[in-house]
Amino acid sequence: MSYYKVSNSVLLQTREMQKTKEYFQGLGMVVVNENKDIIEMFDGDVRLIIENGDELGPIMELLVPDLEMAKEDLESQGWTVLTWEGKGGRCHIVNPMGALFNMVEDPQAYEDEEGGGE
Repeated sequence: MSYYKVSNSVLLQTREMQKTKEYFQGLGMVVVNENKDIIEMFDGDVRLIIENGDELGPIMELLVPDLEMAKEDLESQGWTVLTWEGKGGRCHIVNPMGALFNMVEDPQAYEDEEGGGE
């Protein structure tokens, strides 16, 4: 079992939410949820979340079974924590190559692998 999983979700923070939404609709993405702070879009493969906020760049989502353990492990490998709000909040971490991730604790993402069966 791999300890880390990159999900199909990508977050973009922007102050121009409607313009960003229209751009991705032009690429065939469909709005599945929208409120004043977040627009969620989907194209069948990728889940895009557009959030009202200062732009940090694309933020990929990293699923982990234990948030604090993953934080310690990745920091020991040279990753840098940008924002840490703990479980249920923003946990932005940057790898040594500059890729930005939001870590999410999700033990259920590993249930299929733990059974060991086919």
